[in-house]
Amino acid sequence: MRKLLLGLTAIAAALMMSASKGDPFETSKQLEIFTNVLREVQTQYVDEVSVEQAVGSAIRGMLRQLDPYTVYYPEDQIEDVRLLQTGAYGGIGCTIQRVEEEIFISSLHPGGPASKAGIQVGDHIRAVSNTSTMGKSTSEVSTLLKGTPGTEVTLEIGRYNSPTQIYTFNREDIVQNPVPFYGLREDGTGYIYLDAFTERASAEVGKAIRDLKSQGANAFILDLRGNGGGLLMEAVKIVSFFVETTDTVVSTRGRGGKIQDVYRTQGRALWPKGPVAVLIDGASASASEIVAGALQDFDRAVILGEQSFGKGLVQQVHPLPFGAQMKVTIAKYYTPSGRCIQKVNYDRDEDGEREEKHESKMFTTAAGRPVVDGEGIAPDSVLLSPYHPESVAALNAKALDLKFAGRVLPELDPKQGAAAFAMGEDLWQAFTQVLEEEDFEFTSIGELQLERLLEDVDEMDYITEEDVESWMAVLAERRGKVLETDKEAMVEYLEDYLVSKKFGTAGTLERGLQADEVVVIAADILHHPSTIQRLLSVK
Repeated sequence: MRKLLLGLTAIAAALMMSASKGDPFETSKQLEIFTNVLREVQTQYVDEVSVEQAVGSAIRGMLRQLDPYTVYYPEDQIEDVRLLQTGAYGGIGCTIQRVEEEIFISSLHPGGPASKAGIQVGDHIRAVSNTSTMGKSTSEVSTLLKGTPGTEVTLEIGRYNSPTQIYTFNREDIVQNPVPFYGLREDGTGYIYLDAFTERASAEVGKAIRDLKSQGANAFILDLRGNGGGLLMEAVKIVSFFVETTDTVVSTRGRGGKIQDVYRTQGRALWPKGPVAVLIDGASASASEIVAGALQDFDRAVILGEQSFGKGLVQQVHPLPFGAQMKVTIAKYYTPSGRCIQKVNYDRDEDGEREEKHESKMFTTAAGRPVVDGEGIAPDSVLLSPYHPESVAALNAKALDLKFAGRVLPELDPKQGAAAFAMGEDLWQAFTQVLEEEDFEFTSIGELQLERLLEDVDEMDYITEEDVESWMAVLAERRGKVLETDKEAMVEYLEDYLVSKKFGTAGTLERGLQADEVVVIAADILHHPSTIQRLLSVK
């Protein structure tokens, strides 16, 4: 079967190459060969082969030759496309997490059908409409959960210290607000978090700006951390809120580097003069980078945080027969200075070989500041997110934070509020009990490095096997006291984690309005004109 699918993949790749060269005869020839191969497999192969599986594998093989953003969506995944474009989908309103071979509820959409039915964070989904989830990926289970609003779904749920429960209810239209939270800090800084560039993104950002201005905002932070992008036109509209210019905001170039579209500002600026900061990180991509890159090139905002992802490709969704759709990369986009921030080169030569990435080129902002292409968006000032010790990363990797939340969330008093929530000693003891029951252990990075050193110790002078083993014993002893040494960091992490599960994204952001170190520093920068001037000056 594997050889069969590889063969179909090879044919699909040949089709792709002939089509890219614009050779109609070769395309027709390869299509006829593919059709005959498929017929031979169906009628002659020793085992029965699903046509859908064979053709689907060939399609995925062909697209694998391109970039990871060109994606085929069969009819049963069409809700994924709708979510990308509109922020809405038909489903039960939850996110899921795989823990080893099992699937757990990670978060719930407020007021969604799963939440209304009584399903809780930390619940184990054992089956969806009589289909077992054991060993399935989150993508496979997500497809089972999504569907046309109004259709029925049955979940078999496992819960800590409870018998298996069956929940039957209807899917609904789940609408995600692209701006789950905005607020005004005590220093007058307006804060807006944009989750995704869906078709309501600019409208919601505009609404937030107007509301915060009416409350007396004297500066703005636009938080794009973790925002993977979305609709290009929404990015153009959001840039337009902060600039008064007729210059190009972003342009796109298609096959052969030909200019495809040029986008300029849309509508009236809402905050064209006052201080602005844009927060980015390694997960800020695509449309997020258009906004950050344009405002940086115009010298209109200080860009703070970490280097962005580096996705300078534009996709369009095209309908296919029988309800399928396809997202296709059609162009690269360029910021006002002329740079393309695409980090990975997916271009291929005429023989289908991946071309080497060209060296980064220097460009300049409106004021003459140097910026480079091909590396994402570099912040004007690096602000790193708080560091969590290895123990926190380890308990997260084992989903012990989720299991702990599943046990205690029903007992938490929502009246305490997200901003003021704090873990007491009773919750800490409940957490340590989870660690004990789950036999929480992990190997530190230092121990792993010493294990590698131990393998090569015979080739080293002045270091013996006994030396390395003694160091490993010291690390193991320190790791054994992790609940003492890392308690403060663990409590801080767990408080934020429980808030995110109890109060959702809005609660997390409300809590971070005054406590998030990156937001606090960004607000301080915005209230010191000399610092802004220094960051935006030509060095």
